[in-house]
Amino acid sequence: MKIALLLTRSVIYPSMSFDIMDGFKSALKKIGIDKNHEIVTASIGVGGNNKEIHECCEQLLLNGTDIIIAYINPIAAEFIQPLFESSDKLLIVLDSGYHFQSFDKKLSNVYFISLEGTLCSRAIVRKAIEDGQNKFAFTCSFYDAGYRSPYSFSTAVEDNGAMISYNHVTALQRTDFNLQPLEEFLEQNEDVSVFTSFCGDMAEDFFRESAKLKNIASRKTYGSGFTAEEFWMSKIPYPGYNWSCAIPWSTNTSNEENEDFVSTMKNIKDQKANVFSLLGWEAALFIQALNGLSLDEIVINSPRGKVYMNPHTRTSEAPIYYATVTKNEETGNCQLDHISIAENIEEERERLHYHVLALRNETTNSWFNSYPCLES
Repeated sequence: MKIALLLTRSVIYPSMSFDIMDGFKSALKKIGIDKNHEIVTASIGVGGNNKEIHECCEQLLLNGTDIIIAYINPIAAEFIQPLFESSDKLLIVLDSGYHFQSFDKKLSNVYFISLEGTLCSRAIVRKAIEDGQNKFAFTCSFYDAGYRSPYSFSTAVEDNGAMISYNHVTALQRTDFNLQPLEEFLEQNEDVSVFTSFCGDMAEDFFRESAKLKNIASRKTYGSGFTAEEFWMSKIPYPGYNWSCAIPWSTNTSNEENEDFVSTMKNIKDQKANVFSLLGWEAALFIQALNGLSLDEIVINSPRGKVYMNPHTRTSEAPIYYATVTKNEETGNCQLDHISIAENIEEERERLHYHVLALRNETTNSWFNSYPCLES
């Protein structure tokens, strides 16, 4: 079988493409089917040009490719889907979960392996409510504001009868980064907690600057998904306060499959075990379980637990975890600690689906880039 990987690039995660490939190949080898497949690759930039992605897929399919695995957003997947239906080939989308699908029904010949980013956003809202918080300020980067995490935070707060009383978006240019408006709001509103949505160096900017501001640093703070992504967390100096997060996976997730995955990846390179190599690893496990062109209802034992392919949405469903960001005493930087599974998350899935459908009737804008793919 000939398999093609469409790989994106990012200045935030420069090893992204290599990590996806290493995770995919390592899993194929681990389960003993690496000799059964020919692997080819193609670059699609930051994954934001649908025409370019379409041309790339068309050429690969004409050259005899059976399966294409692509780190792209659902809108791009919908755009190229007719190619796979007409050729009767399979597209597996590796998805951050920070975009929403705009189509009403499942796409034939297309499946999504998702990190469920916006579900993490809803989960951490529920955690904050369970902690007794009901008034919030929301802060995010200019970049994150162009994806669906802010919408998921706000709708989850509304669903729980709570309130976001202040929204703060940082400037596009790092030189203009300024948390003072948020600090001033919190100074005047003592019973407000903070929701955050940043990634990469933007998360580093937030926590570095928040450590200097007494009101932000003293409030309960909650983040999700890529805000607490371990590769960057390990590089960010501890801001002087712990904060809570909801994540799709951690190197410390407790199961045998994760221990195997982390060990295998670290034998290649330190910090090779990350969310991108995880997606590549899971793609290999799903391909092993592939029945014809269908992945419907397949369950794999993943490093993040049991991952189920929902036949109605053709999007993977996996456990979500709560964690606390604490200080790594050896490095002085951040680390994930106290990791536990978020129980009874199905209601959050249902409400997220409801709000995804509701947004289709609204005029909205978003970035086309695959999250968090950025050029310099």
